[in-house]
Amino acid sequence: MMPPPPSDTASLTGPGRVSVCCRVRPLLPNEVAQGFQRAPWELTARSISLRERQLTRAESELLREGEGHASTKSLKTRGELRNLDHLRRPDDETIMDHVFGERATTEEVYRLAFRDIVHAAAEGMNGAILAYGQTSSGKTFSISGSTAARADGEMGDKGIIHFALEDLFAELQGKASATSGSEYLVRMSYCELYMERVNDLLRKIGPQSQNLTVKEDPEGRGFYADGLKEKIVSSAEEVLALFTEAEKRRRVAHTRYNEVSSRSHTLLTLCVECSMPLEGDVPLGEDPEPAQVTRIGRLVIVDLAGNERLEAGTEYVAESSSINKSLFFLGKVIEKLAARGSRGVAGEEGDHVPFRDSKLTRLLSVHLGGNSRTGLLVTLTPAADAVEQSLTTLRFAQKAAEVRCVAKPVLVSKEQSLIVKQREIIAQLHNQVKSLQEEVQQRASPQLSGRPVEDDLAAERQQCAAQLQALVLSSTEQGSSFVSKSREVDTVVTALHRNMDVLQKQKALVVDNMKALYKAVNDVNASLAHAAEVLRSGQDTAAAASILASAGSVPDTSVAWAPAVLELREKLQLLLAAAKDSGQLPEG
Repeated sequence: MMPPPPSDTASLTGPGRVSVCCRVRPLLPNEVAQGFQRAPWELTARSISLRERQLTRAESELLREGEGHASTKSLKTRGELRNLDHLRRPDDETIMDHVFGERATTEEVYRLAFRDIVHAAAEGMNGAILAYGQTSSGKTFSISGSTAARADGEMGDKGIIHFALEDLFAELQGKASATSGSEYLVRMSYCELYMERVNDLLRKIGPQSQNLTVKEDPEGRGFYADGLKEKIVSSAEEVLALFTEAEKRRRVAHTRYNEVSSRSHTLLTLCVECSMPLEGDVPLGEDPEPAQVTRIGRLVIVDLAGNERLEAGTEYVAESSSINKSLFFLGKVIEKLAARGSRGVAGEEGDHVPFRDSKLTRLLSVHLGGNSRTGLLVTLTPAADAVEQSLTTLRFAQKAAEVRCVAKPVLVSKEQSLIVKQREIIAQLHNQVKSLQEEVQQRASPQLSGRPVEDDLAAERQQCAAQLQALVLSSTEQGSSFVSKSREVDTVVTALHRNMDVLQKQKALVVDNMKALYKAVNDVNASLAHAAEVLRSGQDTAAAASILASAGSVPDTSVAWAPAVLELREKLQLLLAAAKDSGQLPEG
């Protein structure tokens, strides 16, 4: 084990490195029933150690087999059996930021170890909370809590996610009410890494949600899953509802360690965008609004699948191999970053770090040795049979504690700010709705009441204005600090306003054409009656034909009804001439 760091408490809790804590769960009832022995772990508030460990019954049998003839049931070589002697030696004490025993609650773990990371995310800083440990050591219980209901009907135990969401939205609500002009927007995404494939858990299982491509941000902000759905959320309850539904799509299986064992890594990402007035800024010129500063922080809560020993007859061999492989690459990245941190090298300097060897390390690259406040929770099982895996977990934690992080707020420009974009769209919609309402009121005046076409147009415009008013979500409505609740609604509103002017122009053109057609038909009808009177008076047929020729003038021959009117005039001229020749011209 690594020698303990200096005794200065501030150095352990400083934001310049990954904070590490450990949680040891109690023995489960089924483990007690099966006769599992408890390993002699010694815990203090900041340290954990293993003293005078006794070999388990299985290990003692393996040692006896190694001294004599190896049993055919043994899966270990003679060299491995001899190496088991190290299990008798006491292990050095492991120093951490916090160590939690069997009686510690998840709320205590969150308050002491990870609350500051969540508060930093509300200030626009990146943060990450990772859970690491062997299978059935309590990672998912610590992160997600218990979904099973208690006997009294209450919900199960809360996890770190529940407490983090409650604190995050309470912090945002408090800042929004305390600072005038502040706005906040929270986006949520949730994905899993299953056998090196990134799957979107917020979407239903289908081609669009499976095997997403991991790409590198062109602006150097790390890696992202292309096509991953982001949902705008406004409360902890909304996030938990989406999270609960998405958990049903996560890969789980029954293993010999656990009845419901996670077979994939999951990443819950909350993108917190906050826009607030710049302190000390005084508006100049005609612009009454002070300058705004926008920060974007990403809080990632990671539940890593448990590593486990592969033995003959183990089911889900491919899944277990993929999990162990990704955790192996994660360990390599931590080892490289720890070596860089021990030399006092930060940022992009130092030896090459193999982030690209695994999709897991690519997605976590920003939070591992980058611009982030990162906390690691390692979970242990107290069973004596799991001591080897527990020691491996503690060695991983010791390496992670040496990784340096430089956390600072992420500032974005006005063009990149989603809040600014939505605020501009909403302002445009308000102006358009106001202008439409004024136009409707003008057209609803008494002098226009006798014109049905204009009344229909005014009614339709009034209906469009009402629909737009219903769709627009004001950032100040009901005291809410969030701009919108659905990106789909924003898309519909924007598309509707882009096409409204076109639709209004098309309808006005149709109305004008109908009016012109009505006038032309009335002119032809009046000219026909006049021509008939001319013929009855005994005048020449040419005079009647000239009257019909000038009737129903068509100013634009390109309109669709122009050929029909011209053909109607020609046929009426022939009809009048034939009637004159036959002497059958009707009276009146």
